Amino acid sequence: MAIRQCLAAHCSGADPEIYQVCVQNGLPAGYPVLTKDANGPCTCSCSCLAFGTPVQIGTNAFEAIEKIETGGTVFAAGKDLNWAEQPVEFSQGTTGASRQPYTVLLVYEDRFLAVTSDHVFLMADKTLKRADRLVVGDELSSPDGEPVPVRSVHVGEYTAGFHHIATRKELPDKNLSGHLLNTNGVVSADYIVQISALSEELREGFVKDHDNLPVVGSPEYVAAYGDACLHEPEEIEKLTITTINIKEEADTAKPAFVSASNLRLSIPEYAHEFISAKEAKAKALEPKRPWNDPQAREWTEYLLTHHRTYYPNVIYHFDWTDDNVNAFAWVQNGVRNIAILGGLVRHFAMELEGIALVIAHELAHHYGGPPTFPGGLTCEGQSDYHAVRTIMRRVWFGEYYITVSDEAIDQLANFFGVPNDPNPPGGNAGCTHPPGACRIATYHAAVSLSGRPGCAG
Repeated sequence: MAIRQCLAAHCSGADPEIYQVCVQNGLPAGYPVLTKDANGPCTCSCSCLAFGTPVQIGTNAFEAIEKIETGGTVFAAGKDLNWAEQPVEFSQGTTGASRQPYTVLLVYEDRFLAVTSDHVFLMADKTLKRADRLVVGDELSSPDGEPVPVRSVHVGEYTAGFHHIATRKELPDKNLSGHLLNTNGVVSADYIVQISALSEELREGFVKDHDNLPVVGSPEYVAAYGDACLHEPEEIEKLTITTINIKEEADTAKPAFVSASNLRLSIPEYAHEFISAKEAKAKALEPKRPWNDPQAREWTEYLLTHHRTYYPNVIYHFDWTDDNVNAFAWVQNGVRNIAILGGLVRHFAMELEGIALVIAHELAHHYGGPPTFPGGLTCEGQSDYHAVRTIMRRVWFGEYYITVSDEAIDQLANFFGVPNDPNPPGGNAGCTHPPGACRIATYHAAVSLSGRPGCAG
């Protein structure tokens, strides 16, 4: 089941432990850390600003975000932009240079900021906007209230540490008093505002219809504003994370930004699909989670790591930038490959268990045995059967196998738009994709060890 974001008060109170979890497990910025507040299971996230981001700490004095420590001071303000020194109540983040998926790279003037998608900016009109909703022409606010036009917005992976600070732990007032910072010449919010953004108190301060605005990099965003967001900024080598002299020399060696377009996976035409191209085209029109949804991404990253333990002789690919609703298996130069695409894991019917079954199906193309396609990979119906009968039994221990399989079958029934019915229909699909009702019956047969049904080929 999908997990909500925790109450801001809980995330702020648990932040030191969240930090330890992220650091000790090597988790990237924005990773949804599972915890539990008064309302049940929920997630908090790690970090928001890239290492080297200069933050004003005094009159004409700046410091790199990662060097600001708890107990120190920063210059902070509210929407009225009355700046004054404020104590820093906590300061934490990731360590070293690590791969940060879905980083928003924001270009303005002759500089840039690299932030996690939920980082909050103050606009020139005093409204708030998340980084993943910004567009070219938006006007950020300078520390003295002057408009700073956004030149370009980009999305991709960023290799750097990320860090966050907050001046106080209590929920901010509507003016955000003491919670706005001068970050490299534009005003953005501290961590408490970021994790409080869903609260009723702050929601009305965001731009109109904020949550329905397209997310940077999504098909809706590209359709509205073009695909420049998927590519590197023009003249990226001339941009700098800072044009401000900071108090001490920061570790500002230019990190590596890999744009979404350069992350795209090239899948050979002969690869075998989880669903047909016709089905995938229809599925593309169905509801999905946001393009930058962290849960779907981390479910999939975890599952690929988990399956790699049991099936190490396969190259595992995950292209979260691809909105196609599908997965693939193929052999290239004698090397086995599987690929999971972002559109499939973001489909509302799919959660961790359903994605696990899809991965098992793609592995079963390699290990499911006969009947096979002419190229040697296992046919679709047998891949469905072997995935649940053998691969999932191996990967999920004991009763977890039943729990995961039952949830997965229910999600796949929803995905295919058919009843969760163990009774197979008639017909025989041969080596091609069976109809959805047959695939669900095949999964049930695999759990009960009753043999592959005739409709599955």
